[in-house]
Amino acid sequence: MPAYSLKAQPYLNAIADGIFSSEKIRNWLISGTPAEAEYFGADVLNDEQRRVRCQKKPTKQPFWANYWCGKDARCTCRIEGSRGLESDAIFFLRNRSTRRVLAIHVEFKHSGEAFGFGQPEAYPLRADCFSKRHSARATINPHHDWTTTIFCGSDALSDDRISNFQRVITHDQASIFIPGYPPQG
Repeated sequence: MPAYSLKAQPYLNAIADGIFSSEKIRNWLISGTPAEAEYFGADVLNDEQRRVRCQKKPTKQPFWANYWCGKDARCTCRIEGSRGLESDAIFFLRNRSTRRVLAIHVEFKHSGEAFGFGQPEAYPLRADCFSKRHSARATINPHHDWTTTIFCGSDALSDDRISNFQRVITHDQASIFIPGYPPQG
């Protein structure tokens, strides 16, 4: 595991634990996004996601972490000149009545950590690409809709590029709402 992942993993683990264990946290996570109306009260697909992601072999990191595009510069979800094609985490929810599935793409930034070139702009592009082309990606669950969420320090709120995320959650907000969310220090 790279050093960065070790630093971010406790936060991402707390987010995942909250999503997997609490409908209240899932509802909070999508509140204010276009997905809220259709996916409020949705079920989480952690067992299905684990099966799809680990069908060939177990992943080094948790099954919900580090989804890479894998198509490099050939894919439309990449910003020209950018390096990363990865979502820190993806979680899948299923609407109980219509059976539609939502993918929540999560980015994590430590307080004071700057965005890489093209990073925030690529998040909605990648989420849309994964939604439309999930059948071509063996480790991505089939899904109909997507949303993008970032967990960040309040300093990131002044970056106009934050508007590329449909849901912005500061570390202070997360520490109040998600049990076990580590303090930023």
